Amino acid sequence: MARRSVQFWRIEQLNGEELGRPFPARRVAEVLKKARDAGTDRHFTTGDGTVLLAQAVASSPHPVLLLDRVRDTNLPSVGDALGRRKPLPLAPGDHLLETTYFAFLKRNVIAVLTSGNGPRASRLGEYLEGMLGLEPSLVPVVREDIEEILTRLEVSRFEFALPAERLSGKLMEGEWADVLDSASRLMNEGTFRISLSVGRSGKAEDKQRIRDRIQQLIDLFRRAGSVEHFDYVVAEGKDSLTGDREVVDLLKERFISHIDVDPDVFNDPQKSTAEAMSILNKQARDNEAFFARTLPDIKGQADSGLVPDIVAGGMATVRAALAAAVENSEKAGNEAEKTGQPGEKATRTAEKPDQAAVSADQSAEEKQGGADHELVRG
Repeated sequence: MARRSVQFWRIEQLNGEELGRPFPARRVAEVLKKARDAGTDRHFTTGDGTVLLAQAVASSPHPVLLLDRVRDTNLPSVGDALGRRKPLPLAPGDHLLETTYFAFLKRNVIAVLTSGNGPRASRLGEYLEGMLGLEPSLVPVVREDIEEILTRLEVSRFEFALPAERLSGKLMEGEWADVLDSASRLMNEGTFRISLSVGRSGKAEDKQRIRDRIQQLIDLFRRAGSVEHFDYVVAEGKDSLTGDREVVDLLKERFISHIDVDPDVFNDPQKSTAEAMSILNKQARDNEAFFARTLPDIKGQADSGLVPDIVAGGMATVRAALAAAVENSEKAGNEAEKTGQPGEKATRTAEKPDQAAVSADQSAEEKQGGADHELVRG
């Protein structure tokens, strides 16, 4: 089995303003599907050179988008049973796709299914801004029921880290004070990290005794008044109610659900998409009561008018077309003033900047994409 994680984020703002109505996710899915059906190039290159490609795979019960990181350089190698290495057999126009799945839930929550290789959640905001002119601000969903979660958690690991220069027994009490005081004498530069785990071997009663001890140490750690000095504090274990693996961030008090998946399923583009939608829909159902209890209710209708159709090259192409239309209008107006003729042509050009954008779209080189970490035919 392979491990995947599900993160939960919330769209707090859109285009710099508080978002008090539903995010137009279905409209986004609609324009992505329309662009794909029309063969419109949907690739977007970020400021750091990362190439992203999005596609919609569902509109209900929740809109689901795939966001691929597109790679055609610095690729991994293929090896045979003896370890002999050879390049990935990419045909001309093929790319490697690494995927993250996004489901848009109620209350502007986004469930994000990751594998560690696909784009991080913030990349979705970059893509939507670059291709559609939308600027969503994502914030993590905070677990306000942290006590309930830790009570249900059958803890298997506890880990924390802090800069060595902050090491001091004064930060903690009891056993932890002794640990940090001793560590301060070991190092004064770099990062100090400690991890406690139940381990895989041993009898069930021995594991339970270790688990209880780790839980005591977690409780002692959380009672300390100086947790803010740490860079990383997490507890990991199995939720005794749902059976899901969870990692609880004790600094931000939010959680990440870990899902065990069949790697063969996620190596198949069609099966992986269906499995991802099943996982995300289940997570939506399992956590709906918590979201309803802790997040503000969102009323009203989504403003679909905020979402334009996609053109090749995204908003950069649209802005360039608009700038060119304005420039042509001004030139035509100047010529009309010189000749004494009305600038009707200039007026018509200025009134139809979208046609320039569509023309630029039709002339752009077309590309095609797929799902998950796979080879696709371009």
